[in-house]
Amino acid sequence: MNIANPFTYGIAVKNKNFFDRTNECQRIIDTLSSGNNLVLYAPRRFGKTSLVMRAIEELENKGFVCIYFDMMRAFSVETFVDFYSKAIAAKQSSLQNFFRIFSETVKSIRPVLSTNELGIPEFSIDFTRSVIDVNNLVEILELPQKIANGKKKILVFFDEFQEIEKFEKFNFEKILRSVVQQQTNVNYLFLGSKTHILKNMFGNKNRAFYESASQMTIGYLPEDETITFLQNNFAKKEICLSEKTAKYLIDKAAKIPHYIQLLAAELWNLLNIGAIAECKHIDDCVLRIIEMKSDFYLELFINQSNSKKKLLLAITKDGKNIFSENYRNTYNLPNSSTLQTSVKGLLDNGIIDKKEDVYFICDPFFKIFLTSNF
Repeated sequence: MNIANPFTYGIAVKNKNFFDRTNECQRIIDTLSSGNNLVLYAPRRFGKTSLVMRAIEELENKGFVCIYFDMMRAFSVETFVDFYSKAIAAKQSSLQNFFRIFSETVKSIRPVLSTNELGIPEFSIDFTRSVIDVNNLVEILELPQKIANGKKKILVFFDEFQEIEKFEKFNFEKILRSVVQQQTNVNYLFLGSKTHILKNMFGNKNRAFYESASQMTIGYLPEDETITFLQNNFAKKEICLSEKTAKYLIDKAAKIPHYIQLLAAELWNLLNIGAIAECKHIDDCVLRIIEMKSDFYLELFINQSNSKKKLLLAITKDGKNIFSENYRNTYNLPNSSTLQTSVKGLLDNGIIDKKEDVYFICDPFFKIFLTSNF
């Protein structure tokens, strides 16, 4: 009997694989539906996108038009204009009407409405004679309000929002803020994983988005609910997972949702129907994951500067008070200025993060790799 693996990772978790986060989901719904903007930040792999997708599902059931766009996709201002326009078009009931609104709003960019091989209408942009400028950006960003036209309520979700910093030469942040504050039928949720950048963006009085949105974060999943989720899913294969073993799995995955799903998926593949899961099985799965990624982990480490290498190894032992003199002396770290540069570099690259004033290595299996090899 072939039973599908119920544990998913690397994609937004939906339906039965999404659990808990009820209060967080309701806060998103309440904030946006009441006409306010929201910024959501948390370290990578904590389940932000899955949470937002669940909120979008419920908001759409309430009649909202929800436009989701991942800023990571935009590597240039042209790709932002292209992909964001298509994200908006994808949520329209009539592409012909959107084509008309786009043509009237965005003056110097030629939209194209065509049909694919299946006869389905498709929207695209012809950049052949277009050079994107600030005016074009403003016009593109005004599209949701034009579509709303006082009749629809539109919500825009910008994922990995901190990536707008790569468009700094266009003053993108200030332009977007100016557009957002003038829109009356559109609200926004800004989410991202580089928490230090987002906190500065929305908490620094010198930044355009200062105090322009309510702020929220998400933490670790509740242990009891996570244990129940794991036990119920392993029961589908008649695998016995004790509370103790489930806790061991959660701890090995550093309580991070993505890595819990990844480790559970490996354990599912390892065990036969009717097996009893033990801690040694989880250790075997951890070793398998590290073995699969060992070349990547090694390259990731050796490509760091010496000060970053020392800091990474120090954080595997203790992530508290890393700027104190005692910490620097204990782990033979450089002076405060160099250390701050190293911390910023590792944060920007998503290798470490900070939660509740404690720095940690984002990938718990990379941490185990480091402690085992250096």
